[in-house]
Amino acid sequence: MQMDKHNTNRPRILIDFGGYEFKNTGDTAMLVVAVQRIYEMYPDADLHVFTTEVDRLKKYVPNVKPVTPEGRFTWGATWNILGGFHKLVPLQFHHNLLRLEQNIRINWPLLAKRWIIFRLTRRGHDLSAMHRYLELIENADIVIATGGGYITDPFQEHAMRLLQTLALARKQGKPIALLGQGLGPANSSDLLFWAKNIFPKLSLLTLREQKNSLSFALQAGAEKDRIHVTGDDAVTLANSFTPDRLGDCIGVNLRVAAYSGVQQEQLNVIRNIFGQASKELNAELLPVPISFHDKDSDMASLKLLLGEENAEAPLDEAVKVIKQVGLCRVVVTGSYHAGVFALSQGISVVGVAKSDYYRHKFEGLADQFGGGCFIVDMDKTEFATQLLHAVKSAWDNAESERERLLTAASEQIQKADSAYLELKKIIEEVMDK
Repeated sequence: MQMDKHNTNRPRILIDFGGYEFKNTGDTAMLVVAVQRIYEMYPDADLHVFTTEVDRLKKYVPNVKPVTPEGRFTWGATWNILGGFHKLVPLQFHHNLLRLEQNIRINWPLLAKRWIIFRLTRRGHDLSAMHRYLELIENADIVIATGGGYITDPFQEHAMRLLQTLALARKQGKPIALLGQGLGPANSSDLLFWAKNIFPKLSLLTLREQKNSLSFALQAGAEKDRIHVTGDDAVTLANSFTPDRLGDCIGVNLRVAAYSGVQQEQLNVIRNIFGQASKELNAELLPVPISFHDKDSDMASLKLLLGEENAEAPLDEAVKVIKQVGLCRVVVTGSYHAGVFALSQGISVVGVAKSDYYRHKFEGLADQFGGGCFIVDMDKTEFATQLLHAVKSAWDNAESERERLLTAASEQIQKADSAYLELKKIIEEVMDK
C-alpha cells in the first residue's frame, strides 16, 4: 500500500509506536491522543500506523491505514546482507559484523535493497511487505514514533528496530520525531549506539518526564532546543474523564514480569496488605489492568490478589480502565500507566517498584505531578509496613492533593499541545518545499 498522492494540505505521516497488538492500554491511549492531535491539525492527513492487529487499529484510531511490521523484519533480518559469511568468522567477531550490516542498511540503503532483493528472491522469499515498508518511508513527509517506555534495555529489540526505521528515514532526508517518550534506563551498547546515532538528528523530541529522561536525551546527543518535556500523552485522554469528586475505592495493579522484578510468590504478602488496607479504610478493591500480553498479563496477577470473581471485569480498553480508575480515591500500582490514569484525574497513587525500570518511571511521574505519588520500594526490609502506611497516607490526603494534581495535569496538556504545534511547523516546512 502506497501513501496517497502528495498535496499541500494532506501530509503523509508514518507512525511507529510501542504496542502493535493493542494489548497494553497505556500504549493504546498514547497512540489515540497522538493521532487525535495530528487530525486536529490536519483533518485529511494520510496516516499509516504499524500494527499486527488491523481490526483493533481501526477500532481505536479509525481512518488510519495499517502497516504490517513484517516488511521491517524482513529488511532488518540478521545476516540478510552478509549471508553465510558470518559462519567463516570466529563467534567473537559476529557483533562487529552485525553492526556492519546495520550500517550498510542505513548508509547505503539502495545498495542494501538491491542486494537483499537479489539474495532473498533467489531463495523464494515473498518480499512484497518489505517493498511496501521501504516505499512508505520513501513517500512519507515525516516519520514519527509515539509515546512509550520502550527505549530501554528490557525492550531493546523493539527499540532498535524502531530507531533503525527513523535512521533510514533520516538518511532519505525525512524529518523524524519521537513523541511522549520515557527514556532508559539503558546499558546495552547496541541500544546506546542507535540512540546516539538517532537523537542528534531528531527534529522534535517530547518527553513524558524530565527527572531521568532528559539527561538520557542530552547524553545521547539530542539538541536541547528540540526537546520538550510535556508529560505523557495519555494524560490528555485520562483527564477528559475526570469525575466530579473522588471515589471511595482502592484501585489495584501489580505486574509479574522480568522487567518489573516482581515474583509471583511475593503476591501473597501484598495480598495481605491490600486486605488489611481495604478493611481499615472500608474500601472496595478494584482491578486496574494495563497489560494483557500473555507473558506479563496484569489480569493474572490481579486474579491472585483479588480472587477470580473480582478480576474478571472486561477492562481491555483504555477508556474502560480510565473510568474504573475514576471510581477510586487511591490507586496502588506496579504499572506506570495505571499511575498516569489516576494522577491525571486528581487521584493519588502509591507506586510499587522492585526494578530500576519502574523506579525511574515512578520517580519521573512523581516529579511531573509534584506530589500525590508515593513510591514504595519492594527491596526495602520494611516494605510491608511502608506500603500499608503509604496507602493510608494517600487515602487521608487524597482530597487535599486533588486540585494540585488536576492543575499539574492541565499544565502538562498545555505543554503537549504546544509541542504538537512545533510538529506542525516541521511538517509545514517539508510540505512547502
